[in-house]
Amino acid sequence: MAGPLEHIVVVEAAPVMPGSMAGMLLADHGAQVIKVEPRGGAFFAHDLSRKGWDRGKKSIELDLFDAADREQLRGLLKGADVFLHALTDAEALDLGLDPVRLEGDFPALISCKLSAYSADTPFADRPYGESLAAALLGTMIDKGSSHREGPMYLGHPALHYGQAFLAVISVLAALRARRCIGEGQGIEASLLDAMIAQSPMNHWWQEDGLSYIRKGDSGAADRFGRVRLVTAMLECGDGKFLQIHTGSGGFKPAMDILGFGDRIKKVDGPEMAVSLDDDEYQCCRVEIFDAIRAKPRDEWIRLFREADVAALPVLEPAEILLDEQVEYANMRIELPDADFGTIHQAAPAVRFGRTIVSTPLPAPAIGADNALLPELVARPSKAKLLPGRPIKRALEGLRIVDFSSFFAVGFGGRLLNDLGADVIKVETPSGDQMRPLPDVFDAAQRGKRNIVLDLKTAEGLAAAHRLVATADVVTHNLRPGKADKLGIGYDRLSAINPDLIYVYLPGYGSHGPKSLLKSFAPLVSGWTGLLYEGGGEGNTPNRSVFGNEDYNNGFLGAAAILMAVENRTERGYGEYVECPQLHSSLWTTSEHFLDAERKTVYGMRLDQEQQGFNALDRLYRTSDGWLCLCCRQDDRFAALAHAIGRDDLVNDSRFRTVQDRNAHDLILRCLLKSFFATRTSAEAFAILDAAGAACEIARETQWVDDALFEQWMLRSNRAIENHESMYGHVRQLGLFNHLSKTPGFAQGSAPRLGEHSVSILTELGYSQAEISDLLERGIAIQADDVKGRIASRVTA
Repeated sequence: MAGPLEHIVVVEAAPVMPGSMAGMLLADHGAQVIKVEPRGGAFFAHDLSRKGWDRGKKSIELDLFDAADREQLRGLLKGADVFLHALTDAEALDLGLDPVRLEGDFPALISCKLSAYSADTPFADRPYGESLAAALLGTMIDKGSSHREGPMYLGHPALHYGQAFLAVISVLAALRARRCIGEGQGIEASLLDAMIAQSPMNHWWQEDGLSYIRKGDSGAADRFGRVRLVTAMLECGDGKFLQIHTGSGGFKPAMDILGFGDRIKKVDGPEMAVSLDDDEYQCCRVEIFDAIRAKPRDEWIRLFREADVAALPVLEPAEILLDEQVEYANMRIELPDADFGTIHQAAPAVRFGRTIVSTPLPAPAIGADNALLPELVARPSKAKLLPGRPIKRALEGLRIVDFSSFFAVGFGGRLLNDLGADVIKVETPSGDQMRPLPDVFDAAQRGKRNIVLDLKTAEGLAAAHRLVATADVVTHNLRPGKADKLGIGYDRLSAINPDLIYVYLPGYGSHGPKSLLKSFAPLVSGWTGLLYEGGGEGNTPNRSVFGNEDYNNGFLGAAAILMAVENRTERGYGEYVECPQLHSSLWTTSEHFLDAERKTVYGMRLDQEQQGFNALDRLYRTSDGWLCLCCRQDDRFAALAHAIGRDDLVNDSRFRTVQDRNAHDLILRCLLKSFFATRTSAEAFAILDAAGAACEIARETQWVDDALFEQWMLRSNRAIENHESMYGHVRQLGLFNHLSKTPGFAQGSAPRLGEHSVSILTELGYSQAEISDLLERGIAIQADDVKGRIASRVTA
């Protein structure tokens, strides 16, 4: 298929869901993805999610544990650029697919391992499973249930999507590194890294306890405490739900609309820098839930939008595909389908101004391309490249100039900065509106350089243009039209730097009926169905879920940048790239679709008890807590049957295959429910674990905050400690992407406002006299002191 990655060949042989997701993201943007499946398919191969996750691929059946089939796999690998797998270290070594053997036999190959926890963690020997990782790492209690007490199964597969994103970003970074060092390398993306990569906004440690959010349930109604911000799911008078976000000057207008105007003070300057008083707290943390019931949802949304307050309806998955903005942007595609006749899905997520991206073909049947195997194996070998220049980190030498504000775009830049890119944040003299929130700002901006320029002056704009002339990539998320007015639109900047990659990451798109609306997380997530995913079948939507568009658009933005970098190197041109939050949210619900009658079809659906998708991948109550089970695969089911003393289940015609077990799910659920109900969590775990049945006790306290103090987290650079940050002594989450030959490294804290202005202007050729003039006139700002703590009182 056509796209920026059409010259890349991927062998996807990972029988785990993130392997399919990562393969889809690469295939959607042109990569030739050969899906190598076990005979008959993996345990989830017959799920409806296949229609989204496996579109655009070829399917070949091979058994990696069969010597003859393994030779065929090796034939595929010799012509491949990327190998996605989920083998354990022991399996890989036994099969001759370990890193040493792969490097010797296929020196240009990038081998990506999808693991549960990585060998450098204390959980290395624990079994793979998103639900298991969520149970073990406390993710099931990060966002509380709207419907019951206790841990909640992740209705939205955020860890799976996060792992897929990390894999794709690392693969693309390794492709860029290969052009420099001349060879491939091993990379690893784990469920643990996917979890911590979606946690830095809400989880850090600061010596005085500063945080914009309260500890505990990060989805609770009062989670923002005294911070002058409302972002919540609210039930309106007609029983329908909406979400609002009062960022960027929306707090006072929203409170006025809700009838609290005379009790809310007007704040000059950044609203979130001023804490709520007692009565204001009462209005927006308590009384707001009754106030919103006075009108139906559509009327509230109209009123909020007229006042430029961000507000969106909460919808079911795939329902968004019928929205006028999706229609306008051609983000809904229609594909023929053997089961439904026709299905409607989201189009590929990233838009390229010059490079054509094909509409994906429907997902193949299992083994549909077996006859093509001889032809695929006969492809020429990928030769080791001539080294270009030595680099230590994968993105060394890549410069990104970022004009954005708030979290998502900055977070994507932070990921690339950790991989070696030189990311320069350009701020206005008043600073990013997110600066008053220390943990959020630090999570998105850590490790970057910073310059302050007044772009509304000719001299400030000229300095920005000189900076852009040195850049590979420019990013921003300004409202449509604003960049052009400021003089930093695509036409202006590409004239200055014709090779420039210009990446625009708005909320909804550069054009269309909703393009000018404000966009804040988690509103788009609720709009695209995540809260209904988390609510469970038959329930109202959950007030919050783990994962949202701020992280997802950061991930997708980073991937889009690297796709464009690879494309520029291959084809010789830069271009305009667009990656809205809407598109990233559509991609992270790609397991769902609309049928021929345009009705929602869930690719997977959480049960009403919010305990799982399936009897064999589910939370169960024990006599003193909860235990999570993940045993859909044949071998795991056999181990489970043995553990509970029911070996007969394996040969029972109702349970012989995955499809049989799916058809008799309720029987299995009842059987297992009674087994766990009479045992403690520790007793049940001991029995199952000894038999090799994959399970974990569901943690009911936070893990990630404690992990910041674990030595193995510090040694692996997953956590970092900084005594010299502008917030004082902090610990924060660090590196999420792991490459073997050009490793990333997380360091530093967020830059102070204008911390590097003088040094960057000097690099651009400004004389000391010219710099002094810009500083004296306030066109540029240099931080007075780059050491010591700044005043920061914002805390929940």
